Amino acid sequence: MSEYDECIDALVDRTVLTELQAELGGDPAIISTFVRNYVELLPWRVDRLHRALEKLDIEDAMDAVLSLKTSSHMVGAICMNRLATELEISIRLLPNADHLLELTGQVEEIDHFVSGTIHELETSV
Repeated sequence: MSEYDECIDALVDRTVLTELQAELGGDPAIISTFVRNYVELLPWRVDRLHRALEKLDIEDAMDAVLSLKTSSHMVGAICMNRLATELEISIRLLPNADHLLELTGQVEEIDHFVSGTIHELETSV
C-alpha cells in the first residue's frame, strides 16, 4: 500500500466550504468564485512546482508548494493539502537545491490527483 492511497477515498472535504460559506455570511456566489479561482490556478501551481524543480530553484519550489498547500487547505482539498505538506517537508530536508530533482516523483504524485480534485470541487458548488 502506497502512502498516497488514502487520497483515493476523499480528495475534498466539503465541510470546509460549508463552514467557509457560513463564516462569510452564507453567500454561495462567494464560495463559487473562490472554488473557481482555485480550480483555474491549480494546474498552474503544480506546473510551477515542476519548473522550480527543473531549474533547481529551491526558493521558488518552497514558495510554490506553500501556495499550493495554503490554497488547498482553504478550499478543503485535503489530499492536495497533504501531498503539498509532505513535499514541503521533503524540500526542507534537502541538503541543497542540487537535490530538488529527487522530489520529481512527489510532484508527479500531486499531478495524479489534480483532475480528480478539480472534478470533486466543481461538483461540490
